[in-house]
Amino acid sequence: MGRNEQKTLLKGIDILGKKVLILGEAGSGKTRLAAKLFQELTTLINPEEITVIDLAPRKAGAIGGELTDYVEISSVVRHLSPKNVYTPRLAGQSPEQVLHYAQLNRENMEPLLNTFIQNPTKVLIINDVTLYLHLGKLETVLSCVRLANTFLATAYYGSKLANDLGTGISANERQLVDKLARFLDLTVKIDHLETNNGKRHL
Repeated sequence: MGRNEQKTLLKGIDILGKKVLILGEAGSGKTRLAAKLFQELTTLINPEEITVIDLAPRKAGAIGGELTDYVEISSVVRHLSPKNVYTPRLAGQSPEQVLHYAQLNRENMEPLLNTFIQNPTKVLIINDVTLYLHLGKLETVLSCVRLANTFLATAYYGSKLANDLGTGISANERQLVDKLARFLDLTVKIDHLETNNGKRHL
């Protein structure tokens, strides 16, 4: 993995020009931290140079959550998200269903990553890259990493959602996240952040 940091007092200025991965258990505050860093980045560079690709499912209890749950995103920011996002390990009732939902996610998410590859911006933020990595290609994500001057992604890294009904998507997810981290400058592991229901406007 890249250089590990336990602190969550990271600021936008700290990640400008760097490639950063935020890891944590479900509900640990990954998206909240990414939203804070996104907001700070918009004060440091032109928001038109920022792309947000939000691959997270809608919030359900402590699991999931989009960046827009924590911060308003201006219309000048390129904001991409799939029409439908599935939670294969929670929604799938059989191995076949788990794999079906994972494949649907890949089909819905890959075009968004390709949109960035075809027309990159200086900053790219990907929320919940792990859902794509269940069956997606690491090289597609790495192409995005290479094209962005500043790259920030959140990724699930825990045990709460490990049960994949024997499909192997959890092991694949963990393996590809570990590989992705090796290409980045900084890996931030978080355990828990204080909750705050307030939403800030950009």
